[in-house]
Amino acid sequence: MMKKYNLLLPIAGKAQRFLDAGYTMPKPLIFANHKHVIDWSLESVKTDDCNLIFIVRLDHIYNFSIDKILKQKFGNDIQIVVLDEVTRGALETCVLAEKYIDNNLPLLVYTPDVYFEPQFDPESIDVDSDGFLLTFLANSSDHSYSDCDVNGKVSRVVEKEVVSEHANVGLYYFRTGKEFLKYGKEVIDNNMLVKNEFYIAPMYNLMVRDGLHITCADTEKMHVLGTPQTLEFFSDRVTSKFGDKPIALACDHSGFDLKEKTKTIFEMKGIDYIDVGTYVNKSCDYYDYVSQAISLIDSNECDYALSFCRSGQGVNLAANKSDGILSALIFDSYTAEYSIRHNCVNHFSIPSKYVDAKTMEEIIDKLKSTSFDGGRHYTRLQKFL
Repeated sequence: MMKKYNLLLPIAGKAQRFLDAGYTMPKPLIFANHKHVIDWSLESVKTDDCNLIFIVRLDHIYNFSIDKILKQKFGNDIQIVVLDEVTRGALETCVLAEKYIDNNLPLLVYTPDVYFEPQFDPESIDVDSDGFLLTFLANSSDHSYSDCDVNGKVSRVVEKEVVSEHANVGLYYFRTGKEFLKYGKEVIDNNMLVKNEFYIAPMYNLMVRDGLHITCADTEKMHVLGTPQTLEFFSDRVTSKFGDKPIALACDHSGFDLKEKTKTIFEMKGIDYIDVGTYVNKSCDYYDYVSQAISLIDSNECDYALSFCRSGQGVNLAANKSDGILSALIFDSYTAEYSIRHNCVNHFSIPSKYVDAKTMEEIIDKLKSTSFDGGRHYTRLQKFL
């Protein structure tokens, strides 16, 4: 089958932060909720009809057989470039793959320690673009940024400095492999280091200088998998969907009737649940039951819980006292959607005085179909988690 483009993946980094945290496997082979990091990353990019090139470390072949694992996953026709020396950054690493790159085909360089949605299709890039950067909304200096106009035309790319709200995902398109190698070698030959490293993104500044048309566009959901902290958050919180495991249900006497109606809705939709009480419509203290729902999340029996009281305020306060719990008061499909999309909530507090069975069904449908956006919303959460 004729290839349509090159897809180059440098996975030869030392990953010192993972080593310091006690991980022993290469980062691409670390598990996140039953799948390797490399599997999550490549789910985000359409890989049909591509010349797939991996750059790996020699010691990762000797110690972990990463070359064989990659061929088992992605086919025997993939290209494996073996790196047995330390380079001065991702760009220098990628240029070492020169003989494996088809110079006449478009080239995508992808640093695969992220997961984003929707899946990226290289054929979606504007035919007039000489270069393209996939971006996401952010405001942290941890990233590189594309400075662009309202139409997505890029005027400059800057490393580790917030010059716009469009941070680079780590997926870079060049019209041809030949063009990538030309500008990559210019960066290296002229020793254009940024903080002692050769980065890929600043290459686009040379292309802009030469009058080439560079564009960018934002992806909808973006999750960084490049540090132990971000990977563990992704594995524990982002990959779990509402309804994958049983939902914990708790209430006081005022929330009892709505909890019972919710159980009927769950049964109708095939959603499992664990009801921790109360089991009778008799005055009781909400904390006693919310705490049991939280314990089911702590033990990994459940990923999510719904708690009911008259205003929703009491159960919300009780839930937010617990480590690892993000609780939100929700009362319609909109508040349900954004409690997950922007805040990655795992406990939902329902005011029975204001929510009827029809609205409850709408809430449940929205919770099932919604996932965390990540990106700048993750950065905000980290300020208080």
